[in-house]
Amino acid sequence: MAEAVHLSFSIGPVQGFVAQARRTRDLWAGSWLLSYLAERALAAAEAEELGGEVIIPYRAESDRRQITSKRTAIGGIPNRFEMRFSGDDTAGRAKGAAEAARKAFRAAWRQVSEAVWEKFVKPVADQGNGTRDIWERQVTGFWELSWVVGEPDAQTTIGHLAAMRKNFRNSVASEERGIKCSLMPTLQEISGHFGRERDAFWQALRQQEGVQGLNLGESERLCAIALIKRLFPHVIKQAVGDEISPELNQVGWPSTAFMAAVPWLKGLSGEARKVAEEYQKQALASGYQKSEWQAARDADVEWAVADGPIWFASAIRNDEPGRDLLGPTPTDDNKRERKSAVDKLLNTLQGVYRAAAGGNDGEQETPVPYYSLLLMDGDSMGELLGQLGSSQALSKCLGTFACQVGGIVEKNFGRTVYAGGDDVLALVPATQALDTAEQLCDQYREAFSGTEAAGSATISAAIVYAHWRFPLRQVLKTAHRLLDDVAKDQTGRDSVAMGIVLGSGLNAAWSVPWSVLRGQVEDATSLVELVEEHFGSDVQDEQAKFNASYLYLLRERFGSLFDDSQDQPGAFSKIPFEPDLLRDLAHAEYRRRMTRQQRREISQQETQPIIDQLMSLSREWKRNKPEAPKADPLTFAFDGWRIARFLRQLQDGKVGDHG
Repeated sequence: MAEAVHLSFSIGPVQGFVAQARRTRDLWAGSWLLSYLAERALAAAEAEELGGEVIIPYRAESDRRQITSKRTAIGGIPNRFEMRFSGDDTAGRAKGAAEAARKAFRAAWRQVSEAVWEKFVKPVADQGNGTRDIWERQVTGFWELSWVVGEPDAQTTIGHLAAMRKNFRNSVASEERGIKCSLMPTLQEISGHFGRERDAFWQALRQQEGVQGLNLGESERLCAIALIKRLFPHVIKQAVGDEISPELNQVGWPSTAFMAAVPWLKGLSGEARKVAEEYQKQALASGYQKSEWQAARDADVEWAVADGPIWFASAIRNDEPGRDLLGPTPTDDNKRERKSAVDKLLNTLQGVYRAAAGGNDGEQETPVPYYSLLLMDGDSMGELLGQLGSSQALSKCLGTFACQVGGIVEKNFGRTVYAGGDDVLALVPATQALDTAEQLCDQYREAFSGTEAAGSATISAAIVYAHWRFPLRQVLKTAHRLLDDVAKDQTGRDSVAMGIVLGSGLNAAWSVPWSVLRGQVEDATSLVELVEEHFGSDVQDEQAKFNASYLYLLRERFGSLFDDSQDQPGAFSKIPFEPDLLRDLAHAEYRRRMTRQQRREISQQETQPIIDQLMSLSREWKRNKPEAPKADPLTFAFDGWRIARFLRQLQDGKVGDHG
């Protein structure tokens, strides 16, 4: 009898399909669709006559040969699966499974693409220049399906063989000619035209039922792949079949603006909610749309159906729907009329803010204009595999964790984009992000409790706090860099990296091991406790030990002591002098700001530990197994201070809207 052989089947490009997203629904659509297509391939490879055993991902017996993706809106099947074949003709059956998977994937993709073509593109295809040919070329040539069959041993795993297989392609990748897609810049947009004829094609497409409104922006010109991601939720029954969960009615994913505003909206009640509903009616009459109806229902704020940006004064000032309403050649009269409408909206919105604050004179309570993108990935899978002894045991633990992700994220008012194995991608209101990440970290460890890997299973995370206006693609790119390059490589895994993205890009990046964040190691204080006890959100918050004016002054004083710039997010300077000098300067300035009475009553020995806590945020921490994480006393950066102050501003609802 031949030795057992393994099959590794991989689908790509993952990032090229998922990450090219302008809207939150694009991100979800790419993630869920890839998960669905991968499961169609996996289910075909599980055919009973082929006799293979799935190793990765974990599959309960009741799920074998089933398409579980139709039951949930959370993608959970990875883009690679592994199977084992034993008995007779192992290599032949493994190859047969690979071929069955390939055919099933292609058939499922064809069904999805044709559903979009028939409903939306075919009616206007005659206005294009070779539109069907462009469509066919892109749909047929986009995916790279690769597989490898081998007999793994202690030195060469099937994963190593699969990685080697990725070093060459089945076909040569090339950039297409013509005007490029707005989202996927290596692919041609499908009209095939230039100039006015191109604009006419896309205008005709925008008039199709289901495409109107926010589904296709005025400036968007998309390739077949991007258009499929954008529109397939509207034809999902034709795309994947009738037997789908009601959860898959995902035509109205929350915008980033709505995601930022959710906690504030949920807090409106009584008179404040009544005023907000009246304001929403005025906004809808002024040209805004009911684009958040599904997101509002899912967030249990069914009344807040209008476009998410209406809750932010910056969006109203910019008159976001104004250009569409004024037309291509606005007159002076309708410009004045539009300005009057905008002024009335702003005035009413200020009334909502006052009502939210309880109606007190001069006080306002505004929504935080930031949301967060949370990205998590398990650490050291090879080590866990060695401890657990089998891929099936590892896969089962990861499956247990993945099943809990959606509930945790939803409890924190967020939306899960993907939860498969050790990978998590979610959108969460900024005020809930850190709590959500910590809960998921705990749940990941819990999934391995009672196994040989208990205590050593860790997961790293990246949290990007972004203004709702900032391009989603750049936020996702930043999150991947913080997770891979900072939390894992630079900090040493079992860590969390946090970044703040403003209108100009990444403003701050700070990473520490989880145990440091929670104050569980020597010389570290819980970040949450430190923020609550010592940081202030206002420049003149005299009650806060570390208010903004104090931190700004230290930044100015310290900055002159270093040769390099302190403005590079995430970069640490090497201290060219005695490191205690910075601490002593900070301490001296801290005591100088105290009153004489306070200086008499509170000794330097009592205030020194407070400054030590502040300085711990400015050191570079690294996790060096098996030792506890250590801070390098010869490093310094301001980013930890920026992050801590930002978290306090989030807590107090005092983050400025600079959109």
